[in-house]
Amino acid sequence: MAGRVPHVTDLAEAPTPAAAPGTYPVPAGRGRWRLTLHNRVYGDATPATTQIAELSEATNRKLVRAWDTPAVFTFDLDGWRPSARYVAELCTEVVAWRWDDTTGADVAYFRGPITASSDTVDEQSHVVSFTCTDYLALCQRRIWAQATPFTYTQDQDWVANTLIGLCINATNSANTSFGASSYLPLNVATVNPDGSARTFGSSGQSRTMTWQGNAEFLTMFDNLAKLANGFDYDVVPFGFSGQRDNVRLFFPAQGVTRSAPALYYPGNVTALQRQVTSADYSNYWRTLGNNQNATQNAPQIFGEANTPDAMGAQAGAVGLWMTGDSAPDQAPTGALLTQIAQGQLNIYSVLMPTYTLTLAPGFYYQGAFNMGDTLPLIVQSGRLNVNTTLRVMGMEFETTDDGTERLTLTVGRSPTSLAKILGNYQADIRALSRR
Repeated sequence: MAGRVPHVTDLAEAPTPAAAPGTYPVPAGRGRWRLTLHNRVYGDATPATTQIAELSEATNRKLVRAWDTPAVFTFDLDGWRPSARYVAELCTEVVAWRWDDTTGADVAYFRGPITASSDTVDEQSHVVSFTCTDYLALCQRRIWAQATPFTYTQDQDWVANTLIGLCINATNSANTSFGASSYLPLNVATVNPDGSARTFGSSGQSRTMTWQGNAEFLTMFDNLAKLANGFDYDVVPFGFSGQRDNVRLFFPAQGVTRSAPALYYPGNVTALQRQVTSADYSNYWRTLGNNQNATQNAPQIFGEANTPDAMGAQAGAVGLWMTGDSAPDQAPTGALLTQIAQGQLNIYSVLMPTYTLTLAPGFYYQGAFNMGDTLPLIVQSGRLNVNTTLRVMGMEFETTDDGTERLTLTVGRSPTSLAKILGNYQADIRALSRR
C-alpha cells in the first residue's frame, strides 16, 4: 500500500497564559478580522514566505465551522480592485486571522485554497464572490485508485493517520505516485477532549477498514469517526511547526462541560431560533454493507441497533422511527456494520432541539468556549422556559463592512444538511458501481 504517512503529533506545548479579555484592544485602523492571500506551495512553508497580498478590501466575510465537518470561508471582492487580480482559483489560498485581545496577536482561524468563484458584472459594478474550503475538504477529491481492495486492521488512530497519508501522497491505478502535486499540508495530532495531547495509538479501538476502488478518503475518514467509540475531529491552521495544519483526533469526543459562560436570552443572546424535527431522530438504525456479490438476491450484509423505546406502546411513547443507510467502504462484516449502526444511534436516538443563537457583539473571546463544549443555556420567552446544558455543534463568524463581528452558534444537535444528504446518495451510487 503506497502513501506517505504524515508526521504524528502526540506532544503539545503548554498553552501561554492569557490576560483578561480586552487587555489588548484591536489595533487602530483595522478590524478584528484580517484576510491574507498566499501562493499554494506543495511542501511545508510558513505563511510569511508565501503571502502575496493583504485582502483588506474584502467584504461579506463569513467563516462556517461545524462539528466533524471541514470549514468553509466565503468573501467578496470588487473585481476592479488590484487585489482581485492576484486571486487564482485552485492556485492560491486564503488565511483568515482573528485578533485575540487576550494575547495581543492574530490567530489563524482558517486556511484553505480558493475552490470556487462567481463574477457578477453590470454597468455599475463588478463583484467577485469566492468560496474557500480547508485542506481536509480536499481529501474528498482523493480516491483509492487501486484495482484490488485493501483491508487494514489497526488502532483507529493509525487507520485515520493512514487515510490522511494516502491523501497526501495519492497514487494512480498502477500504484504510481502523483508526487508533489498531491501534497496537502496536513498533520495528524491525537488529543483529549480539552485539546491537550494524547498518546498516539492510545484509543484502544481496533478497526478494520477496506479500501475499495473509487472510495473517497474523506468519506472513509468520517465513517471511521462515526463508529461507536469513535472520535471527533477538526483542523487547526499551522498547528504543526507553523507550517502544516493539524487534523486533531479527539478521543472519546471533542469538548468539555463548562459551568460558564452561560448563554441566556434575553441577555448575551440577542436572537435565537429553535427547531425540532423528526428527521433528526431515530430509535432503530440499519446499516447495509457491500456483500461483494453481483447476484441480485444474494443475502445482505448488515448491522442494526435499536433503543428500548422502539418496541412497546407505553403511554407517552414516541413510536417507531426507522432509518436505513449504507457503508459500502467499510469491511463487509456484520460486527463492524453493527458498530456503525450503534454509533449513529448514539447520536440520533435522543429527540433534541437545534438552537441557533446570535450572540451579542463583543461577548466572545478566544478560549471562552470551543467546538464541542457543553454550556448552560437559559431561554425565557413565551412558551419557552429553558434551563439546560447543550453542546456547541457549530460556530459561524461574520464580519460586517464596519468591522463588527457577529457570532452565531448552533447548539444541541447539528442539523441535517443538503450536502450530507447528497453525500449519502453519492456513496450509494459508488457502491452500486463496484458491484
